[in-house]
Amino acid sequence: MSALLEDKVYMVLSDTAKRGVYPLHGYRYGLYRIPVELIDKKEIQQVTAALAQSFKIDEFADRIYVTYKWKETDVTASKPQDWKEAELEVTVEIVTGEVVDIIYQIKPLESFPDAHWVKNYRSKADQNAKMIIDFIIRNTIIGEKWKQEWTKKLKLNVQEVQKRFEGLTPLAKPLVVGKPAAAAAARKKGIDPNFMNTRQVAEDHANHHVWGPVTSPNVLGIHGTSVAVDFDLCVADGACIEACPVDVFVWLETPGHPASEKKADPARENECIFCLACQSVCPPKAIKITRGVHPFVKQ
Repeated sequence: MSALLEDKVYMVLSDTAKRGVYPLHGYRYGLYRIPVELIDKKEIQQVTAALAQSFKIDEFADRIYVTYKWKETDVTASKPQDWKEAELEVTVEIVTGEVVDIIYQIKPLESFPDAHWVKNYRSKADQNAKMIIDFIIRNTIIGEKWKQEWTKKLKLNVQEVQKRFEGLTPLAKPLVVGKPAAAAAARKKGIDPNFMNTRQVAEDHANHHVWGPVTSPNVLGIHGTSVAVDFDLCVADGACIEACPVDVFVWLETPGHPASEKKADPARENECIFCLACQSVCPPKAIKITRGVHPFVKQ
């Protein structure tokens, strides 16, 4: 079970209202409230953009609906051509505002008429809902804001915050590293050219910003601003280091990252002469050079 929802999952036995949410009789109902503010439109767009890579996303008013679908196959028949298959889904609702409520309801199996034979449906749907929630916390600005809140209120250092953060979201990691098709699509597309509008600075490193989300070792964000390298796309082929005439980049070890275990870090981005050589030779298109942007402003 996700530690986020421990002792916070209920069986709803009557109509219940929670910030305008009305779960139906007999639905399983999970609720978690996170004490961070999510009002700014750009921040909400960052959340939806991060989640859209892995889930179906819908938005209405102050809510974001995150849907995960999975297939069940009945292999009890002796002949494969007689096997039955059904597609199931569960939706998690993010209610934005001065605090963030994350809510889910598990529909009765009768909502999927072709899946009457599915075993352990509720437990599977419950687990998938918690996986979505852990993914939301681990990979969006909601989690980054929460970590900042812990740092201020609990006086914890970065390592203590990260350890606590990972302990609360144990179900997020498998989905992050288990999406090779999505990762391949992202590499083909390249670095987000609008990352300064769609992301927020998560931390500073070697005299440059790191644009989140950051969840080591699997998600490392974008390093640099005027010389930006998407660490989650970088495959460490070294072309940028060889091409740069002013030695902007240095190797940085990143053990455990699924794309590569070292990255070209723009440690001297303030020395960039904007020749664009690195950007043009990068195979996964992980580099974006932006002239006229101050390379480093300490937060």
